[in-house]
Amino acid sequence: MNPCRLTFVAICLSAACPLSADWAYTRANPEMTGATSTELKLPLELEWQYKSMEQPKGQAEMLVTSAVVKNGKVYAGNKDGKFFCLDLATGKPVWTATANKASFDGAAGFSGDLVIAGSTDCFVYAWNATTGKETWKFETHGEVHAAVNVWTDPKSNKDYVYIGSHDNNLYCLTAADGKKVWEAPTGNYVNGGSAVADGKVVFGGCDAVLHIHDALTGKELRQIDVGNYIGNNVAIAAGIVYVTHYGGRVGAFDIQTGTKVWEYGERDFEYYAAVGIADKMVAAAGRDKRIHGIDRATGEGKWEYRTKDTIDSSPLICGGKVVLCGSSDGYVYALNLADGEELWKYEVGAAVRTSAAMAGDFILFGADDGVLYCFKNSQQTKSP
Repeated sequence: MNPCRLTFVAICLSAACPLSADWAYTRANPEMTGATSTELKLPLELEWQYKSMEQPKGQAEMLVTSAVVKNGKVYAGNKDGKFFCLDLATGKPVWTATANKASFDGAAGFSGDLVIAGSTDCFVYAWNATTGKETWKFETHGEVHAAVNVWTDPKSNKDYVYIGSHDNNLYCLTAADGKKVWEAPTGNYVNGGSAVADGKVVFGGCDAVLHIHDALTGKELRQIDVGNYIGNNVAIAAGIVYVTHYGGRVGAFDIQTGTKVWEYGERDFEYYAAVGIADKMVAAAGRDKRIHGIDRATGEGKWEYRTKDTIDSSPLICGGKVVLCGSSDGYVYALNLADGEELWKYEVGAAVRTSAAMAGDFILFGADDGVLYCFKNSQQTKSP
């Protein structure tokens, strides 16, 4: 595996806290903040599990991507080249699409009645979300491991798809028909999803650079050198872009000026997962086996929680109170955002490297045993 290759876990936007809701973006919104207003009610209860593939001979990794949810249906892909749609309430399959001799590593996105995802066969696919019928596909010149992001231009109300490729480009496509609008060349693979805010698209890659472009025209606005591989999506909040990278650092940069606001980290390890952003805190998880709570204004570390193995799962912040994160030690953890105290954990038994999707009362994680796990908020216990 290439050292900067990334598989994702998918997450989506949740409203108040109904039984079920949509989770249409892999990190909760186009800005990729990894935070939802929906609160967890612990302990979570396992509702169902769906085994998407059997383990091929000689293959250890059977990752299921981060899930996205729309209209009561769950969408995710796996290492076996299957992209599947399940009923959210029961976990029963609705339809399946396949990529020949390839895999789906990145989370999907939505536009109207389409669900869109990239594959390592170099194509980006769009299917009818109800029937699974292929509507269009777009060919890049390299494997696609990145998550999809979809942005709606407020002037035209048209949807645009942003996705990176191992051909060293980020592509902007019209969501309706998959036609290329523009491409942005970089110096290396683009593995992470793109964040979009205020008409700007921001992404990083294995060239160790933050790229900032006009979301509509593709015009390059700025580059920021962070000094090491960027493996996952960046996140944007209030004009600041937050990024983790292989140099063992979490950084905050001003989008307008490119100025470094702060940098966190001292140890020699890799950050593979993206951050979650709350009002006053940033949650980051790394291959140092720790989940970190960082002051959003100053970059000062406030707490650390240690798991038993490396962490590639991007933390999700729920209701401004709880950090939800998986680990390669086979557990899913819920921590108090304020102090890092463990509130709940559940042993899946296989590495959990995806990030959570939270659709109302339903919480979904994909794992390296080829299984998509669906938990549900407790019906007895109040939120922490």
